[in-house]
Formats: sequence, structure tokens, C-alpha cells
Amino acid sequence: MFEKIVDHGIHKIISNTHYEVKITPKIYSGYTLTKSVRNNPLEIIEIRDIRLPLSEKEILKEARSLLKQMYASVSLPHYSTQNS
Repeated sequence: MFEKIVDHGIHKIISNTHYEVKITPKIYSGYTLTKSVRNNPLEIIEIRDIRLPLSEKEILKEARSLLKQMYASVSLPHYSTQNS
């Protein structure tokens, strides 16, 4: 799956064809990761608060794992951007 990383001000956004994860640094230390449907930021799927001062490499690794996260017990057809 193709991933794209974009710097958007103080935020970084990592996305694939269906979802995106926005990395927002906290004021003191840590990050907030917000997974949403691509091009629809109000369709939030998951939010993770990380209160550790991780390196950029580590936080990108966490964002990638959140981006690839699949939820087997939940059917989310309205969260998909596919027209099938």
C-alpha cells in the first residue's frame, strides 16, 4: 500500500489511498495521532494520545501502524472511500 508523508505546518500527515493519520505535537511533550477517512477529517476513526517524548522515527512508526490497523470485529463500510 502506498504511503505519503506531508508536512502541514507543525503537523505531519501520513496517508494511504483510504485513510490518513495526523501527527500533532503536544505543547510540553508527546503527540496526538488522529486516524480519519482521507479527505474527510470529520470522519474520525481513532485517536491515540502518546505522552512520551518519542523521536521522529518512532512517532512515524507508530503512525504507520495506526494507518495499517484493521478492525476485524467491526464492519466499517461507511468509513471506506471505495465506490464498490
